[in-house]
Amino acid sequence: MKSWANSKDFIQQVNGLSVEDYAASVYNSTEVPLPEHLNDWLGRLRLLYGLPFDYLVPDERLLPPESIRFFYIDRNWTDRMVDGALSVGKTTSREFSHHHAVFNKVVGALDDEERNIRTKLRETESKAKNVRHSRVKAKKSAADMTGFLFRSQAVSGWTGLEVKAYRGKNTSNGTPLRLLRMDRLGPDILLCLFDGIPDIVDIEEPREGIQFGVQATLVNNEVKGSTTCPSGLYMKLRHMTGEHAGYEVAWKDDEGNPIDGIPRTSDEQYTVSIPVRKANPQVLHIEELQKAVHTALNDIKRAVDDTDVFDYNAPLTAAEFSVQMLQFPYQQRFQRGGKQAPLDNMPKFEMASQYKGATIGITTAISKLSDQEIQQLTNEAYAPVPPRGGQ
Repeated sequence: MKSWANSKDFIQQVNGLSVEDYAASVYNSTEVPLPEHLNDWLGRLRLLYGLPFDYLVPDERLLPPESIRFFYIDRNWTDRMVDGALSVGKTTSREFSHHHAVFNKVVGALDDEERNIRTKLRETESKAKNVRHSRVKAKKSAADMTGFLFRSQAVSGWTGLEVKAYRGKNTSNGTPLRLLRMDRLGPDILLCLFDGIPDIVDIEEPREGIQFGVQATLVNNEVKGSTTCPSGLYMKLRHMTGEHAGYEVAWKDDEGNPIDGIPRTSDEQYTVSIPVRKANPQVLHIEELQKAVHTALNDIKRAVDDTDVFDYNAPLTAAEFSVQMLQFPYQQRFQRGGKQAPLDNMPKFEMASQYKGATIGITTAISKLSDQEIQQLTNEAYAPVPPRGGQ
């Protein structure tokens, strides 16, 4: 059977079609101008998949150990990258006209696609066979894309780290931002991209990280004791009963108010110093610790003098002691300071540890580099290699 593309009528229509008419017909078409596999590949390209790491961090000093750097994605740059990928094979005026006619539509399709890449990648093969993933349609052009590079031992130590971003003053009333990409680029390097500009970014240990433990006062990465806490180890006391059971006493919400109405005048007010064995300071003295927790809980009950707010009935059972010893997954919060860094539009974030003295420790939040530092790093990164053998 003779194909329609080889028919006489089709050839005559193509010959009679001007470049302008062809471009207008393609531009006004309602069909997606890209096949699915190409749409997927270009969507990943917009999320920096396959981009050499040297393009992101040309020098190691830009991302030292135990540091984090927040950034914006330049949409003009990623659009030009897509433009370059689509430019392969364009040789005639008709092809260039076609490209210019459909490029805005391509960008719109990729705005949708980049929001669905992570959803598709997270689907298992069994789900992919039986369930079609729900695609997110953009109502307008894509929002600003932001992200961060995080280099820390926490990335290699906890492969199931969770990252959440919010737009707003707090997480309870804020708007969660879609996580477009979350990948480990190396054993200790994590890359995350967000659909929008966050005000709050939380990095959390995996939820299965609940365990028994205590907290330590660290000075230069060593446990340091004091007069009020000789061992340097302590634990925060928790509610035993009521609607706040399991919460730390005088735990503060996102607005800085105690959730139970109990005021906290100092961080040490509702803590217990951990007794240790004299023969081995690395071993907890469990019997003495049980007595110390029992005494502290009784003291809080007398001080509050309202069983609806805080209640405790002796003796301290094994289950109640276990509740006191629980250590929930640690969370490191980065809160936007509300001011922009000078001379650019980069958001300024401040660190606020949710559980002090715990495992994740981010020691450096890199500030804006000076022009002199940027010039020096650029010159060193792209310095010509000297010839071998003195030639």
